[in-house]
Amino acid sequence: MILAIVLILMGGTSSCKKDDVDLPDIDFSNIENLYAQPLPVIQKCVEGKWKWYVSYGGLAGANYSDNTFINIKEDNYVIDYEDGSQRTWYFKWEKYNVTGIGQTYVMWDEKRNEAGWYFVSIKNDTLMATSSIPTGPDIPCSFGFVRVK
Repeated sequence: MILAIVLILMGGTSSCKKDDVDLPDIDFSNIENLYAQPLPVIQKCVEGKWKWYVSYGGLAGANYSDNTFINIKEDNYVIDYEDGSQRTWYFKWEKYNVTGIGQTYVMWDEKRNEAGWYFVSIKNDTLMATSSIPTGPDIPCSFGFVRVK
């Protein structure tokens, strides 16, 4: 009898996915440790159109004009630059070991076969991202975006 109960409990818990989450119960506007969340939460927080307002790191960092936007989708993001040009980057979500925080989902660049950004936090309409691979001294490594309404 006890063995049957144990087997039922083991079967019931092993069939649950780790990333299953009840999305309606989450406040997607304020998550301090976004990198520690399941993939559906990260995706829900980051998908959409954002104004790219700042980059940190490198020798001086870079401030982007009011006319630089990024549109993050399920498997790509499009950067719209001030001069009217666009650039599309394709990725897939992959678990990756990031120094200092452990395993998190990153935007894996399949073309270059390397980890890209991971998302640190979202507060109100501000999203912070960081490069998950070491960058050179002249390359920004953290980025700030504001949601476009």
